[in-house]
Amino acid sequence: MATQVKPAPIQLSIETPADLETAWAALTDPDRVTEWLTDVSPLGAPGDPYRIDFGDSSVEGVIVDVQPEHRFAYTWRWEGSDAGEQTLVSWTVEPVGDDGTRISLEHTGWPATTADDTTRDDHAGYWQAYLEDLEALLAG
Repeated sequence: MATQVKPAPIQLSIETPADLETAWAALTDPDRVTEWLTDVSPLGAPGDPYRIDFGDSSVEGVIVDVQPEHRFAYTWRWEGSDAGEQTLVSWTVEPVGDDGTRISLEHTGWPATTADDTTRDDHAGYWQAYLEDLEALLAG
């Protein structure tokens, strides 16, 4: 029997010349998010549903934290998957330098699984690519 391991959180960040307001809008305004990720529902208050629609699959979640122009977090569960497969995605925006921002992503709560399960690593690769797209968008 394969040994169960707890996958490490995904932690990624980018630095951008965008100001705080612009960076926050890129993460929370559905029209802007479509430019680098995909269709998302509007950002509501904690407890409100949050949906990310990739076309052939969707993520269903619930907003768990909103601190305007600083942080928001939501649960992440692929539509149709078991409740136990739910993870947590958190975004943080903070000023750096004179007028830039750092945008950080943390995707946590991976269930214990076998060492050869690629789910977490697949997500890390996708997030890295999406953050590169976001970085390019905010660089102008």
